[in-house]
Amino acid sequence: MHLRGARKMTNALRFEVQERLVVTEHTSTGSFRELEREWRAIEAHAGTPFATWDWAVAWWARLREEKLGVTDSLSIRTVRTHDGRLLGVAPMLISRRPSLGPICVRQLQFFGADPNITEQRGMLALPEWQGEAYRALVDHALQNAGSWDCMLLSGVPVDLDLRTIANATDLQWLGQTADYTLTLGSSWEAFRAALPRNIKESLRKCYNSLKRDGLEFRLQVAESVQSVKPALERFFVLHAARAEANHTIRHNDVFATPEARAFLTDVCRRFAARGALRIFQLQIGETVVAVRIGFVVGDTLYLYYSGYDAKFAPYSVMTTTVAEAIQYGIRHGFSRVNLSTGKDVSKARWDPTERVTRQALLMSSSRRAKITHHMYRQALQAIDSMPALRRATTFLARRSTPPPQAYR
Repeated sequence: MHLRGARKMTNALRFEVQERLVVTEHTSTGSFRELEREWRAIEAHAGTPFATWDWAVAWWARLREEKLGVTDSLSIRTVRTHDGRLLGVAPMLISRRPSLGPICVRQLQFFGADPNITEQRGMLALPEWQGEAYRALVDHALQNAGSWDCMLLSGVPVDLDLRTIANATDLQWLGQTADYTLTLGSSWEAFRAALPRNIKESLRKCYNSLKRDGLEFRLQVAESVQSVKPALERFFVLHAARAEANHTIRHNDVFATPEARAFLTDVCRRFAARGALRIFQLQIGETVVAVRIGFVVGDTLYLYYSGYDAKFAPYSVMTTTVAEAIQYGIRHGFSRVNLSTGKDVSKARWDPTERVTRQALLMSSSRRAKITHHMYRQALQAIDSMPALRRATTFLARRSTPPPQAYR
């Protein structure tokens, strides 16, 4: 009786979602242009650059996969009211692994199946509709379960219980992602006065250490399309140098591959073309010693990846660069600065507000999905147990990254 009652409740909620909202799948690349105007109209609510139109277009152009081991097909989903008002866009794709053969596994997921380039994945939705938009997205996928085998959901609000839509046995929560935001005041002095004592002391030492050694700095901000190339050339050098540093927290060189660099160049040019790029460069003398990339999303300044010259690490030039970026944000009327994802001391000491989202794996209820998923996992386990064949897993990988955990 309890299970029947739960199923009745789930079906009732599905019916309610279907009555209120309409989900449409878009599989043609022409959909980018068709959706551009409406997509851009709701981007101010994103808070991050990762679900914006420019990011999606650049990502699909530069980082989608099309090889024998894995192939991506476009599967953007829009969520609308019955009168056609756009409430949300889910930039999604279906990855087939391998591309051919009887045990092909099809994973429905958001754009951002890359090695840490897309820091956050998920749906862009109007804030007051976010929960319902996610429910509608999941319900639509379940009603079309024959077209995918597993669904990797990202960016799910922590207070959203998807078990009201999906069966609990088919849904597995995988983990959480957090980002950290600072609310800016009317002046740097007021903002600084409210900071914790440890970051105040750190800022004092940063600026005084440069003065003590007779070093003057200035902040350059690259905003134009023409300034993207030289700014990124220096960024790539400093980002790689930071990854090689062994005296601090270990950082990966996220942009080591030509594909990753081409993507970042493309997306920065796109943001610059509409006045939404800020590459902060701390210069001492004639040399840029630290760089932090920033994207403008509505009234938020999102601080993306960085790099610095290890020779200037004793001066904490990265902290100075962030402080200068915050001051820039205050002067130019931004309401918030997002310090990006990853819980570490460099963010926590600013006493930011934490926002957490969850990731879930949803299994298709189709018979085909159950069979192919089981066979695929067995095949991977067999390969892992045979050292001579272990390298074969790279055939199924996305640009030198391991096969998704969903398949393990």
